[in-house]
Parts: sequence; structure tokens; C-alpha cells
Amino acid sequence: MGAVGGVTRRHLEEHFSVAFEARTGKLPGATRVVECDDLLIIRADETLTPKQGVLSAREPDLTAELSRTVLEELAHNDLWEIAAEQAGRPVTAVLADQSIDPDVAVVCFVLGDEDSGDPAGA
Repeated sequence: MGAVGGVTRRHLEEHFSVAFEARTGKLPGATRVVECDDLLIIRADETLTPKQGVLSAREPDLTAELSRTVLEELAHNDLWEIAAEQAGRPVTAVLADQSIDPDVAVVCFVLGDEDSGDPAGA
């Protein structure tokens, strides 16, 4: 994986995994970073903890909401700056969501224009 803005995608994947484990006590099964125009997307598979797995069988909506909250906090508190460094552009927004079945988490950073900090295309 190539370097963008002085940080490799692998570095961002590893940073996400370490920060995720610090918050949940579990490493994701797999993590992948994709760049597409003004988006930087992190996909993580097998992110549910054993307790979340049990809860999801009874309360899938509650499990998804709790997981989404963890992802949003992770993105805002732990990954915002490194995502901007990775892209070489400011982050203007972040979206996070969790699917229970299949067990897939996605964090999407919306990147701004590198000169002004405004959203790309604005």
C-alpha cells in the first residue's frame, strides 16, 4: 500500500485496530482502508465482541446502536487527525455505521479541499 500524506494506509489500518482494541478489548478480524475522491473509508470485519454477539441475537437494533456509538467516538477522538494526515487534506465530517449480520463496521471520513479546509466540491 502506498504512502499518502506521509502516512501509509497500513499505518491507518493498524492505528484503527489498536484504538478499536483499546475501546472494546477485541481486535477486528480484518481492516481495510480505501480512498475514493473526497472520501477515506475504513472497513473492519468481525468487530463484535462475544457479549455483543449474544446481545445481537436478542436485541440487534440496540447492538447496532451501541456499536455505532463506539465507532463514532473512535473516529472523532482517535482517528480524525491521523485520517487528515493520511489524506493530506482536512477532514470535514465523519460517518460511522455497524452491520450486525454480516459483522462489518465502516467509518467514512469526508475530506475537504486541501487549501481552504472547505468540503471538496463546495
